[in-house]
This record gives sequence, structure tokens and C-alpha cells, in this order.
Amino acid sequence: MSRISQTSVGNFKVIALRDGELSLPAEVLMNLSDEQSQQIATDENSTLATSNVNAYLIQTESKNLLIDSGCRDLFGPTCGFLQDALKEAGLGPNDITDIFFTHLHPDHVAGAIDAEGSAVFKNASFKVIDLEYNFWTSDTFTDAEVNGNDWAGLARAALSAYEDKIETISFGKDIISGVSSVDIPGHTPGHSGFRVDEGNETLIQMGDILHVPNLQLENPNIATIFDVDSEAALKSRKEVLDMVSTDRLLCTSGHMIKPKFGYIEKSGESYRIAR
Repeated sequence: MSRISQTSVGNFKVIALRDGELSLPAEVLMNLSDEQSQQIATDENSTLATSNVNAYLIQTESKNLLIDSGCRDLFGPTCGFLQDALKEAGLGPNDITDIFFTHLHPDHVAGAIDAEGSAVFKNASFKVIDLEYNFWTSDTFTDAEVNGNDWAGLARAALSAYEDKIETISFGKDIISGVSSVDIPGHTPGHSGFRVDEGNETLIQMGDILHVPNLQLENPNIATIFDVDSEAALKSRKEVLDMVSTDRLLCTSGHMIKPKFGYIEKSGESYRIAR
């Protein structure tokens, strides 16, 4: 089974790299109906809570930009296949010239370092939004299971491994020429998507506004416990979905299932993948 999906934006080649797939338990999902909670809890084959972990490769003549790096071995045997996906795309770790992180949660940053904490992509610069860098390097964390000391420690380990190659950027600035960051507040303080623009062609990556697309497109009020600011994340989810559907923009996201690239249309208060 292929782990890559490809599209193009002008002369940019954009490849979705499927690091893995998983099913989220009802306990981490908020605002579910009783029926949905029961179905997820009792049916291990339910597709309602299905999620993918995606990274992205953007190629130009001179750059191999990796966006996010998957979760390595942290989420069990169904995840941690970024290297396989890269190999399928014809590249190895040393071919990556730049890495940008939409945010520094474990499923986005863990694959950038090995189990000993060493850099995997030894030739790459490490780019992250300045607000995100400042958040995870602060001393304000508790022992909470979500967004606590353990998650901060992993983020800091990745930052330490690339210490001499870190570049912090502000929202809206180019990651590489033609690829820019997009401010999507709420999930984390510096949570970002990205957009690729060339001529009249655009692709928007919506960050982590969706974790379980089968549920959240139909009901965008469904949220997860992973958001640092749940109210801001809900507002962002609706605003971004409204934008891509109104402007008919090609889009994708960090946990999109299938298709990896497509168009979203609005139907009442719900959304769906355009057929």
C-alpha cells in the first residue's frame, strides 16, 4: 500500500507522507453525541474516530522541504513510517534541506530525532514559528498528560538536536520562497498551517484543525483535548473551513484521511469533501 499522495502547485511538487494511522478513543473527543461515544467505545472497527498522521514534502529544483516529521515509535505499531514514505518518494533523510514544524506536538516532531535524541535530518535547517518556540521552551508546564512536561521535554529534545540550525519565523513569512506559514490559533500558541502559491494556483494545509475528519467535517463543534485553547481552536476550525470552501481552495491537513488533497464544500452547518 502506497504511503504517498502527490499533487502540484505550479512548479512545486507537494507530496503527502502518511506516517501512520490510528483510531482516537472517545475519551479524547469532546462534544460527541451519546450515540457517537457509544459507537466509538464499543466498535473497534468504527471509522468515526479514524485519523492519519501526515507529514509533507515540498520539492523545488533546489529544495526538499519536509513539513512535520511524524511520531516515530511513540504511538504504537501503526505509526512511525515516515522514512518508508520518504523512500517511496525517492529520498533519504540526508536529502532534506529544510524542515518546518506546524507545531511541536509529539506526532509532528518526534520523527525528527532518534530514540537517543540525535538529529535524523542532519543536513536540514529547523524552522518553527517564534511563538511556538517560546511556548515550548518556557518553564510553565505541569505534569499533565496532555501539553505537559513530557510533551515539552520532547519538543526541547528536538530543538536541542538542531540547536545550531534553528530559525524562528513569524506568521506569514516565507518558509522557503513560495511557501508561507498560516496563523491558525488555538491548537497551540504558535500553531500554523502552510500555503503554497504560484501564479493563480494555491494549496492550503490547514494544520491540525481536524483530527477525526469523519466526525469534525460533519460537526465542527467536535473537538479534542489536545487543544491548548479550545475556544480559539473551534473558532479557527470554522474560519478555515469557511475560507477554503468559499474560495474553493485546494486543501489538506495534518490528519486528513482520504483524499489527501481535495476541495471542501459547505452544507448547512456541516462540511464535506467535494466529489
